[in-house]
Amino acid sequence: MKLTSVLTAFALALGSISAEAQPAKPDTMHLRGRYLYTAAGERVVLRGVNEMFVLSSDPTGAWTMAEIAKTGANAVRIFTMPDYPADKLDAILGNAVQNGLIPIAECHAATGKWEKLGECVAYWTRPDIAAVIAKHRRWVLVNIANEAGTTVARDTFVAAYVDAIGRIRAAGIDVPLVIDGSDWGKEYAMLLDSWRAFDRADPTHAILVSAHSYWAGTEEERKAPYRAIIARVLRDDIPFLLGEGPTATGWDCKPSPYRWALTELDKADIGWLAWSWGLVPNGDCRAANSYDITDGGRFGRWKAPSGEALMVTHPASIRNTSRRPCSIPNAGRICVRAGKE
Repeated sequence: MKLTSVLTAFALALGSISAEAQPAKPDTMHLRGRYLYTAAGERVVLRGVNEMFVLSSDPTGAWTMAEIAKTGANAVRIFTMPDYPADKLDAILGNAVQNGLIPIAECHAATGKWEKLGECVAYWTRPDIAAVIAKHRRWVLVNIANEAGTTVARDTFVAAYVDAIGRIRAAGIDVPLVIDGSDWGKEYAMLLDSWRAFDRADPTHAILVSAHSYWAGTEEERKAPYRAIIARVLRDDIPFLLGEGPTATGWDCKPSPYRWALTELDKADIGWLAWSWGLVPNGDCRAANSYDITDGGRFGRWKAPSGEALMVTHPASIRNTSRRPCSIPNAGRICVRAGKE
């Protein structure tokens, strides 16, 4: 064989090896460091709301998603239960995406009940539910269980969620997974300490951790968790989401510094999802209307000043800071492109 032929063959072989060594381009949402990216490579900082769709008169978000989208939100966290059927899950995920909203499906059955975590894992791994998640895999995130447990030992917490990650991945679900803190979502220190164990257990390395901001105490005691979370997330490059919050009150229904929190979270590029839109009225802190953003789920019918501030008027509100990825339907003119974040 001539030398030129040998060199050509060698170059082709190297090219083949190099191509095989390149990781496949993700076709789901995925993580790079602490940031969330779309399949098209757009970096997204989540800004959105929660809603208790399963309990509502609009269980698939047929009209409510459009109302939420008027805020400019780029995400919606969807309350589900193990009896929420696959066809409705399919419909609501589709309605979210068609309105420019990244859907985060969460199982609410384990709220405050550690022993119910398995019911949520069983729901996601059910073949019909896993098939729906696979259908919407380009955009959906799965929040394994809302606020599972009260006081949970770290070894128990880590072991159960490592097992959950394995079972969910084995069911063919490869989208990002979100893990809530215990203590009704308020626990954050152990949660952040556990993230690396979860990341090591996940072959896709797509685990976000999430706390909920119902902290009580003095104003400084209510600010302290935000400060600690922001410092740790930035220092250790941890993918973190404030899954419920910032809240205008703590669990004690007394005022919390949510305006200050909005500014600090925006400075740190940390995502947040307000609780909750108001299609279903909240049972907690009803006198202050603190947890209902709207009256009846309609944009502009603000139930309290805090809801209006969170959605549209505060400088770090959803309207002023949310950016949708340009590749999602109905992204709008001001959207994020790959490499332009």
